[in-house]
Amino acid sequence: MKYILMTIVCMMGFVFFTGSVSAEKNYRVQSGDSLYRIAQNYQVDVNAVIAANASITNPAYIKPGQTIKIPDQNGTSFTVTAYTAGYESTGKRPGDPGYGITASGSIVDEGDTIACPPALPFGSKIHIPKLNETYVCEDRGSAITNGHLDIYKEDLDDALQFGVQQLQVKVWTY
Repeated sequence: MKYILMTIVCMMGFVFFTGSVSAEKNYRVQSGDSLYRIAQNYQVDVNAVIAANASITNPAYIKPGQTIKIPDQNGTSFTVTAYTAGYESTGKRPGDPGYGITASGSIVDEGDTIACPPALPFGSKIHIPKLNETYVCEDRGSAITNGHLDIYKEDLDDALQFGVQQLQVKVWTY
């Protein structure tokens, strides 16, 4: 009987407590640190560190006492929004040169295209577990800064409904 009760309790624990857990680290910058050295010490891509931190506006300048998020194998939290190829997002209309063309030169594709901060090179893979999607960094945007991503949606209503979300994101740069 104890075995059955223990099995039920364990199974309930798996049901109620499984999911993505963020174990990202916060690192306090010390005198003499560089982003490259910090990333090396944590075995993380330096571009992923830069992109995960909205406070980093100039990667060559970090200051002692500044706190930097270090992504782990589960990723890190990003502000994620959605955009369309339409005028409301890009200032372009159908028929305009560049309508539906990303900053990398590819054609926008829902479920594939994501706008990333300049710290992430085009071609970087962006996995968002909650959405069960992996996107390719193909676009930029004036409002897309470190700590922010913008998913391409075909339909304006879908983009508006998506809203602003804080989501756990895994970044793979190549």
